[in-house]
Amino acid sequence: MLEIPRKSSTLQRLLWPTLIGLGVFLALFFMLRAWQALTGGAPQSVATAQVEMGDVTAAVAGRGILLPRQSYSVMAEVDGVIQQLELYPGTRVQSSDIILTMRNPLLERERERAELAVLEATAAMQSGQARLDRESISLENEIALLEADIRFAKQELETLQTLLEQQILARLDYLQAQINLEKSQLRFELARRNMEAYEQSRRADARAYEYRLEEAQKHLAMIEQDIRYLQVRAESEGILNELSEQIEVGKPIRRGDIIAQITNPDSLYADVLIAASAANRVVPGHKVEVQVRQQQVIGEVIRVHPSIQHGQVRVEVLLPEQLPAEARANLDVQARIITAESHHTMRVNTPLGLTEQSYSGHVFVEQNNGFVRRDVQFGVIGSDFTEILEGLRVGERILLDVPSRLRHQEFIEWKELTRD
Repeated sequence: MLEIPRKSSTLQRLLWPTLIGLGVFLALFFMLRAWQALTGGAPQSVATAQVEMGDVTAAVAGRGILLPRQSYSVMAEVDGVIQQLELYPGTRVQSSDIILTMRNPLLERERERAELAVLEATAAMQSGQARLDRESISLENEIALLEADIRFAKQELETLQTLLEQQILARLDYLQAQINLEKSQLRFELARRNMEAYEQSRRADARAYEYRLEEAQKHLAMIEQDIRYLQVRAESEGILNELSEQIEVGKPIRRGDIIAQITNPDSLYADVLIAASAANRVVPGHKVEVQVRQQQVIGEVIRVHPSIQHGQVRVEVLLPEQLPAEARANLDVQARIITAESHHTMRVNTPLGLTEQSYSGHVFVEQNNGFVRRDVQFGVIGSDFTEILEGLRVGERILLDVPSRLRHQEFIEWKELTRD
């Protein structure tokens, strides 16, 4: 007879794989415990460092921007409408380079009127000068005639005096001739005084004509200067740092509006922000490594601001004259202020929890199957390495991160460091 096999239940199908997996897990667990027991239980998480010879640097990190000490704003000298932009931000400019061009038809009409005013003033001065010359000639002729009358009267008087002495002429006629001479001399003196007064008046009138002409010429020159101001130019060489927001072709510009800002690239300095807690370690004269894009330049601290803002302190860093070509105002930079250095000294990786104010303390030095507590004198303490003055020897290893529960012990065993 044929027998029909009974179907296995779901529990029976899952039982064997479960038992096999559990057995493998237990075997791996016991193997791991046995290996830790044989190796002393030293896990990879225990951080140690070896004492060596090398350089130690203490530094304060900061971030900031490049700012110019010398910059000026380019202002519009006249009203106008922007016709064309000649230069754009980031361009190196020379003195008198055109930044933008504007147009103003009113200035053209004013120049035409000013030119006519100059012509009118010129014609008026020429006409006035001719009139003054005629009056001067008339007075000079009058004086010349009076001089001739005086000479004739003198000769007549001399002749009459001779006749009077010979008793040929009556004395009354002689006296009449004498009076005529005195009258001629008086008219001459009055004419001379009139001439002097006229000369003063003539000079004043001539100056008035010259002033009116000069005024018209200056007015024309000012209008022509305003027309030249329609071409906005750089006043000195530098970098065109930025254009004002309203600068756009077709936009109106008023006299006095700020058009652009030009900075002197040779006057850039780094304005760096550092943590207020580290500010007391930074003093003027400290060397600074400034990262400008992909290049590093060496600067010097020239000022540490006394005030604190948002937990940070501003530090001004003097930069060398020759900066990378990428250096621009408002460019973000990173800075590393060197506060202390020690060369070719005994050093070790800085233990966890050690601060710049730590001059002495204790560390745990590797010995046998653990670490023994030892007092140590520290020198320069940097973020990466710490200078060792006393207490350690080259080649010894120390524990970098001591668990808080073990810090007061004199000796720490390896197995204590692996305890949960």
